[in-house]
Amino acid sequence: MDYSAKKKISSFLKREWKSLLILIVIVFLGNNLREFSYAQVPNPGETRDEYSFGWLGLSLIKDKFPIAWSGISAYPENEMKKINVDHIYDSNSNTEPFPINSPWFDHPPAFGLFIGGYAYLKGVRTFEEASVIILRRPMLKIGIINTVLVFFLSYLLFGNKIALLSALLYSVIPTTVISSRLALAENGYLPLFLSSLIFTVVFFRSKKYIYWILASAIAGAAILFKLSAVSLFITLVLLSLSFGGKDKFKQLKTLLFYLSLFSGFYLLYGSYFGWGQFIKVIFANAGRFYGASSEVLFQAFTQSKITKNLSDGWILLGWISFIAVILMQKKRDFGISVIAFSVFSYLLVFIIFGSEAYGSYRIPFYPFMVISIAYLIINLFKSGNLMLLFMFMLLPFGTSLHRLIGVVAFQNYVSLFRLFTILVFLLFFINSFIENRGIRRLQKFLMYLMVMFTMWLSIKEIYFYTIDKWYFAT
Repeated sequence: MDYSAKKKISSFLKREWKSLLILIVIVFLGNNLREFSYAQVPNPGETRDEYSFGWLGLSLIKDKFPIAWSGISAYPENEMKKINVDHIYDSNSNTEPFPINSPWFDHPPAFGLFIGGYAYLKGVRTFEEASVIILRRPMLKIGIINTVLVFFLSYLLFGNKIALLSALLYSVIPTTVISSRLALAENGYLPLFLSSLIFTVVFFRSKKYIYWILASAIAGAAILFKLSAVSLFITLVLLSLSFGGKDKFKQLKTLLFYLSLFSGFYLLYGSYFGWGQFIKVIFANAGRFYGASSEVLFQAFTQSKITKNLSDGWILLGWISFIAVILMQKKRDFGISVIAFSVFSYLLVFIIFGSEAYGSYRIPFYPFMVISIAYLIINLFKSGNLMLLFMFMLLPFGTSLHRLIGVVAFQNYVSLFRLFTILVFLLFFINSFIENRGIRRLQKFLMYLMVMFTMWLSIKEIYFYTIDKWYFAT
């Protein structure tokens, strides 16, 4: 590390030590929320893909051969086995057996090696021992890493206030917290996505080419986790074309080199274990049933899916905020472009893959949704727009409160809700005609109250989901 880099880090630590202390508190809160009932919510076996990735890694380490469950038509035969992992057959003997396939090529091997390698280090040697209490454990730590990366990405793009609020939202929104517990490939490559973007931003700010090389290498490596990570490559291409200047073709060559390098590793992997089977599985995956149908965009915007549909107003607010943030820019803004290109690139992959049936496909959207929400909220605070913030906060407020107390119990609080709504409207109209410092302070206080109370409800909702209550969640 050169002297100038050390000086910048030292300056950052002196300038932002308060923000970093707050970030530590946020990380501690987020980790506690993710750890709560992590092995029961979502229920073990609710998404069998967790076992598939774990078994892939175990078989590659222990047997030097990729074995897992799939059942797609590309495999010549399925060995049907009732592997009683997490006792999923104890309560219901009619549960379908696992169709075991080998060599297994449904996805690249990196995430399987990561999650299966962790299980192997913890003493797991058989598929039946690969319980979600073990497979999900490293995902809790990845959740911490992602929270920190969300902070630094939004800090580089928009400053410390938006960065801290983004990290806090990422730590308390029910959908992001619960989905991040799952041992699925999207959670595995999300740190690569975010860290690659961070290096990209640093490159465009510093013009030191080493950061672009790091961003490109990470983008290439992400392909070995899941092919949908190609969206990261598309994002970097768009950023290079938009902000690369005279060196854009050099940047694109570097990107292409690392994409080719890691794609080559994946092809060698397939060739080593069975080229014919590998090609068949690739084509079979490309021709899978398009579960999202023609409603793919509508469902992406309106449904908060994990392993089942979960009502979460934060996600709808995230999409509204994302659109609002794009429309708010008066001229092309680099920070907003990073968020926009990331979302649009992954949305392209999301639409092409047809992912309605799989909640995990939505996970890469979430960091950019929370950054968009934070950006919108901070700007509403700056403008003092109490009414608009109130309308937006009704979305997560409503879904969380409904989950916690239901419609009947809410009747006990209707009077308070009506009084607060009247107060908001009165302050909005009074402030529109009368400039008064006291009224503005009261508005700001109510805005803080709304945001903090809504996040408190979200925290309560996460703790609400025990194994029994999750079973009935929709």
